[in-house]
Amino acid sequence: MQISMFFSTKKIILVKRTTLKLVCLVVLLLTFLWFLKSFQEERISTHIKIEGLRDVQISSTEYPYFSYFLDKPYSTIFKEKLLFYKTTSPIIDMPHYDYYTYMFLYEDEQQVIIYYSPALNKIYNKNHMLEPSSYLKEVLLDLTALYRQEIYNTYGALIVWEEVDEIFPMYATAKITDIYTGGSFYVQRREGSSHVDAQPLTAEDTAIMKKIYDGQWSWERKGIIVEVRGYRIAASMNGMPHGSGKIDDNNFPGHFCIHFFGSTIHSDGMDIRHHREILKAAGKIPLKQGDRDLSGH
Repeated sequence: MQISMFFSTKKIILVKRTTLKLVCLVVLLLTFLWFLKSFQEERISTHIKIEGLRDVQISSTEYPYFSYFLDKPYSTIFKEKLLFYKTTSPIIDMPHYDYYTYMFLYEDEQQVIIYYSPALNKIYNKNHMLEPSSYLKEVLLDLTALYRQEIYNTYGALIVWEEVDEIFPMYATAKITDIYTGGSFYVQRREGSSHVDAQPLTAEDTAIMKKIYDGQWSWERKGIIVEVRGYRIAASMNGMPHGSGKIDDNNFPGHFCIHFFGSTIHSDGMDIRHHREILKAAGKIPLKQGDRDLSGH
């Protein structure tokens, strides 16, 4: 009886060892297949290298005259090195508007160019749709956020006059920044129904405004950014005191006009010169040669 149990126990042990060996073989096989799949994916993926990266340039169709360069490509944005993408289907009928361009420029003059359409939530290159790694997609979103912040800091928003009339009401104070010189001063809205009639707030503000106009008052239109109540709005001003003024101690004999998108002059027409300056302040048309550079370079 004891011998029978001995052989029975030994048999059970042998079965367990065989099973263990089989499990080990299966695990090894699965591990091998996983490594093989990873190796194949590695071969068909295109990596965006961190080493040798010189600049990253971001631009968009919304602001065709502005490019943002990332000054420090090795910042925390690039903390992960798994920046790669897979090429999928050929491009068919992608829109030629509303997209971002990311250029990765290297010391050896090589470059990688990727496009992103926020409307379609698609990433692609010149010929194919792309499937980015999760880290690469995160980097592209971070770069887009930096670009949008720089746009906000550089240009004003195109807001129609009817909305501005409520954002910038009578007696409200606003900061004015000239897009050509970068000079800034403060004003108060005092009048105006089809545009804003404003006055410099203090004598110091008047001196800054006159300096912007090279020391002489002028009807010349100038693109400006108007900051009021948390908004940055594209606008245009002239530099000629006229009419009446109600701030006695600001050394400004009258008021001056500030125009916004869709506002009109007193004769109920749109001034084309003001309109062009508004578009410049909004980044929609380029500044002429010799103007202050707002391109981010």
